[in-house]
Amino acid sequence: MFALIDCDNFFVSCERVFRPELENKPIIVLSSNDGCAISRSDEAKLLGIPMGAPLFEIRHLVKAYNVEVLSCNFELYGDMSRRIMNILQQECEKVEVYSVDEAFLEYDDTINWIAEGERLKKYLMKCVGIVTSIGFGTTKTLAKLASVQAKSSGSCCYLDGSSKYFDVLKAMPVGKIWGIGAKINKNMRQQGNYTAYDLLTADPKSIRKQYSIIVERIVYELNGRSCLPLTLIQDLKKSIQITRSFSSPVSDKDILKQAIARYGFRLAYKLRENLQKTKTLWVYGCNTKFDVADTVLHQRTIVLDEPTNNTATIIKYAQNAVEEFFDPKLNYSKIGIMALDLRDATIPQAQLMFEQKTSLKKDIDKVMDSLNKRFGLSTVRPLACGESVDWMNKRGNKTPEYTTNWHNLVHVKAK
Repeated sequence: MFALIDCDNFFVSCERVFRPELENKPIIVLSSNDGCAISRSDEAKLLGIPMGAPLFEIRHLVKAYNVEVLSCNFELYGDMSRRIMNILQQECEKVEVYSVDEAFLEYDDTINWIAEGERLKKYLMKCVGIVTSIGFGTTKTLAKLASVQAKSSGSCCYLDGSSKYFDVLKAMPVGKIWGIGAKINKNMRQQGNYTAYDLLTADPKSIRKQYSIIVERIVYELNGRSCLPLTLIQDLKKSIQITRSFSSPVSDKDILKQAIARYGFRLAYKLRENLQKTKTLWVYGCNTKFDVADTVLHQRTIVLDEPTNNTATIIKYAQNAVEEFFDPKLNYSKIGIMALDLRDATIPQAQLMFEQKTSLKKDIDKVMDSLNKRFGLSTVRPLACGESVDWMNKRGNKTPEYTTNWHNLVHVKAK
């Protein structure tokens, strides 16, 4: 038996943990540069605010209904997610972290799913204060659909593909099925497959010919036949990218170098966190399409002599790339760095004959990682990253980093 744990309105829920006065109020969390709504409370959804709506298009609703508008606080959301996943891994032996706010669990078929679901909901609320929807099913696809049903019912749900639950599947739009994208959804509706039940009763072989083996597996999963096992060991990433848009266009080379140093610092940290090294770096910068007729992309690809996850090395090559492609006549709206050709850092690499010793650099990275994990990201960083952050993406209504920054810890006083 599978279970899908889904955190309700996750970003909004994280904010409410530390600001209980926001309960029962309409709230939206915006994307980088305070652009679009990427998380909405149930109250905001009822006002008709759609997912991904640009802020300038919904200002009339925000003003009319006094909607609380918050900037994204990814430092907080990432840490809350780690806490939730750690709790789930302590409570269940088999856990697949599916996304920042979702995880699949696998149980023995004899488990009392009602009791276990309610226990987990209460325990997660007690430990982290996040409301969750929990769906159980004989397959991962059914567990995912059950979690959707659980959101509307407010209690745990179970689906096994049997006739006992056909009414639920008949009310579930085919587009809600995990793995059915917008294009396939459109094609299926044109062919008369409107609900999960319609797909459940379709011929798997015909579905495979029309679409793919992936959709065929979904049909089998809807019928209670498990085709998607739990992924207990996450595959190593094939690439890691750090990129941000500027709050306003930048034409100063020093600011671009400062920005790419920050992103290189963050990239090196992620590589070490994932126990990986990179052999190839891709550095790029571009303008906004509203600046000129066409988007201009400046880029450089750097193939390193040996794989690395060293902060100083990555920053050096990244800043050199900016020096090479910088055009003073262009207003850059975005700059970024990507690590490609990733290697497993735990596997010893063949040493170059004249390789310089880097033990000191490794020690510096180790110390920085230790301090930043303890006191918050960027507590210690290379001087190349600079101090000024006026150029960084706009987050005008960002809340404090309550769990990752010592200076933002909530103060509790007893009378």
